[in-house]
This record gives sequence, structure tokens and C-alpha cells, in this order.
Amino acid sequence: MVNIDLWIDRSDFFNYKNYLYFWSLLNTLERVKAQRFVREPDRRRYVAAHGKLRRILATYLRIPPDTIALATHEHGKPFIVGDERHGIKFNMAHSGDFLLVGVSSGYDIGVDIEVWSDSVDYEAVLDLCFADAERYFWNTLPVEQRQAFFYRLWTRKESFVKAVGLGLGLDVAQVVTAPGGPSRFLSLPSGCGEPGDWSLTDLELATGLSGALTISGGDCLANITYKRL
Repeated sequence: MVNIDLWIDRSDFFNYKNYLYFWSLLNTLERVKAQRFVREPDRRRYVAAHGKLRRILATYLRIPPDTIALATHEHGKPFIVGDERHGIKFNMAHSGDFLLVGVSSGYDIGVDIEVWSDSVDYEAVLDLCFADAERYFWNTLPVEQRQAFFYRLWTRKESFVKAVGLGLGLDVAQVVTAPGGPSRFLSLPSGCGEPGDWSLTDLELATGLSGALTISGGDCLANITYKRL
């Protein structure tokens, strides 16, 4: 049994006092990245999300959040520098005002969260990012069920991409999951191992909100604990 903590929160990025606090927790590189955002709401979301991430990690490392050394692998996946003692692995996702952080010990982890939107060109995304079997299943569904199906499969794909840590160059159309029944991988891109090497869980969240969790290790049962800051 793999213990996974999932921290879910809504951003309070318009609270100026909180924004200044989260800004104070960031390192130089994070502040530089924040300043690159053209839109103020996007910058505030970034600062709040990364500040909260540091507060979450501090609860495991038992050190002040602003002293945590974070870095990224070649394709951008973040990790804690020098954490041989705890073996903490984590991943973060945010959509709209929602933040999701997954934390495990010793297992590669990827999470994704998506707020449903009526402005998405679903047909275009399906043609580009979904496998033939996934598109076929989409076409068999009643219209009122298609949006939920789309986000269920999309968050699965994104959670895997983030877990494997190979970046945006990975072809998500090759990340194929079972369209019906228990959540599981059917096939994966070359170099990502076998489908049975990874475990997939659909997250039960609010209406209009979808999420997924991928962890390394086949047939791992995830004992998920939901937490809030």
C-alpha cells in the first residue's frame, strides 16, 4: 500500500497580504519566473501556488519553507535538492483557482487537475491528443457525457506525463487508458516502460472539476489522504 497525500486548495491570490507572504518564501529563480507573466492574475496565481507548495513541503521536511532548495530535472520536473533522508517526491498542478499537490515517499508521482470549460475545442484536441480507441468511445457517448469523459482522460494523460518527467515533447496521444471500467494504462510511448509499471487513479473531486494521479510501481494500491492548508 502506497501512502499518498493530496493537498487541494483554492488560491487566495487577490489577498495582498498573503501574496506578499508567499512572495517572501520564493527563491530567486521562482521570482524571476513570476515576473515573466504579463497578466497580473497569472503572476499572482504562480506566486501563491509556489508559496503554498513550499509550506506543504515544509510540513514533511520540518524546516522553514523559504530554506527548501528546489531544482528541476532536464525536462522541468521539480525535485528537492539533498533530500536523501526523507525521500519525498511531489508534483503540483493548478487550474483556475484550484491548486493540487501530491506528495509520496519514494515513488515517482504525477497529478493533474482541470476545471471544465465550455470554450475548449474538444474535437480539435481529440484529433491531436487522443488515440483512435479513445476517439471512438467519445463518439459513442451521449452528448451530455462527453465533457466529463474528455477531462477524465485528459487529466490521466497529463498526470502520466508529469510522473514520468519527460516534458512537453511526449506525445500524449500515445498515453492510452481504458475508456471504461477501472482506470488503467493500455499503452505508453516508447521509453516510458510498460503499462503495468504505473498505477493510475481517477480523483473524486467537485462537479466540474477533474483530477488524476499516476504513481510508479505496477498494481500499487494508493492509500490517499486529502489534506488542506
